[in-house]
Amino acid sequence: MLILITFFVRGQRQRRAFDSANCPEDGDYAAQIAILVDPSDTLTSVQEGSGAPRVLEAIENGAPETAEIRIYTVGHAGRGNTRAVFRVCKPTHPDNVSSLSGNPQLAERRYRDEFLGPLEQALATLLNVEGDSISPIAEAIQVAAVSTFQPRAADMPRQLLVVSDMIQNSGNLSFYRDPVDFGPLSRSPDYGTLRVDLAGVEVSVFLLARRGRAGRIQAGTLRRFWEDYFLDQGASPLARPRWIMVEG
Repeated sequence: MLILITFFVRGQRQRRAFDSANCPEDGDYAAQIAILVDPSDTLTSVQEGSGAPRVLEAIENGAPETAEIRIYTVGHAGRGNTRAVFRVCKPTHPDNVSSLSGNPQLAERRYRDEFLGPLEQALATLLNVEGDSISPIAEAIQVAAVSTFQPRAADMPRQLLVVSDMIQNSGNLSFYRDPVDFGPLSRSPDYGTLRVDLAGVEVSVFLLARRGRAGRIQAGTLRRFWEDYFLDQGASPLARPRWIMVEG
C-alpha cells in the first residue's frame, strides 16, 4: 500500500503543469521574490562584477523550489510600467534529485540553462545599462510589490531585493532637493500616493556605494529613512531591511 501511495504522489507531481518560465500554471508558488534594480547612475567595474553574484547568492541560498522571481527596473516601474522585465521560477536543485527517482544530469542542465544562467544574464545586463535621469525608488517599490505579491496568501513567504544606491530622486521626493527625513514625508498629504502594503515582506537592500554628493547623502540619515519607510509600509519589525554593501 505504501508503494502505491508513493507512486500516486510522484505521478501527481509529474502531471503538474509549468509555463515557459518554469512556473507552476496553478500559481501555487513556494515563495514570491521581487528584485528591483536601479541603474540610475553608471556602476563601476567592481560593482558590475559583484552586484549580480551577490543577488544570485541570496536567491540560491534563500529561495525554495518553485519560488517565483520577477525583476523590475526603478526607471520603468517608477514611471508606472507594471510589467516585469524578467520572470522565472526556481526549479529543483540537482543535488536534491536522486538517480533512483529522477535524472540528476537533466536536472543539472535545467537548473543551469533554464534558471541560473538566464537569471544571471538578466541581472548583469540590467546592471550594465546607461544610467537613468531619475530614480523614483519609492514609486518603483510600490509597483513591484503590487505586481508581484499577488494573491496575498498570508502564509506565502515574500521577499523584496533592492539593488540601488537608495537615493530617491523623483518629482514627488528627491534627496538632492528635500531633507532625508521620513517624519515630514509621512505627514505630507501626498504621502498616501507612495504607500504600499509590505506586510510580512522581508526586505534586503544591496546598497551601491557612491562618491561625491551622492556619497555624502548615503553617509547621512539615508538608512534610517528607509528603515522607517519600510516599517511604515507594514514590514515586520522583526524583519528590518538587511543591508548588503556593494563596494566599488
